[in-house]
Amino acid sequence: TRDHARVGLLVARGGRWGDRQVLPAGWMAESLKPSPTNEGYGLLWWLNRGTRAYPSASEDSFFGLGAGGNRIWVAPSLDLVTVVRWMDTSKVDAFCGKLMAAAKA
Repeated sequence: TRDHARVGLLVARGGRWGDRQVLPAGWMAESLKPSPTNEGYGLLWWLNRGTRAYPSASEDSFFGLGAGGNRIWVAPSLDLVTVVRWMDTSKVDAFCGKLMAAAKA
């Protein structure tokens, strides 16, 4: 789980870790652009464009999705990286809403 959070932080920081540019900033920006065939998907990241995927999450949110309901959720406007494991897919939007409300409080 910590490694998942580290990946989320690395992407949220545009590929920077501390004072080092670990991944090219241009590649990071490209990975969060919608693909030509699916506007909800970048390069290995699911994008919340128009809040279509998760209406309760911010529009700038993006997600890394894995087997068993594992997710890395990054919400740049809230400076938020969240890792959830084994979460029922039908519960994700409600979780996002509760965490968004807590982060804004």
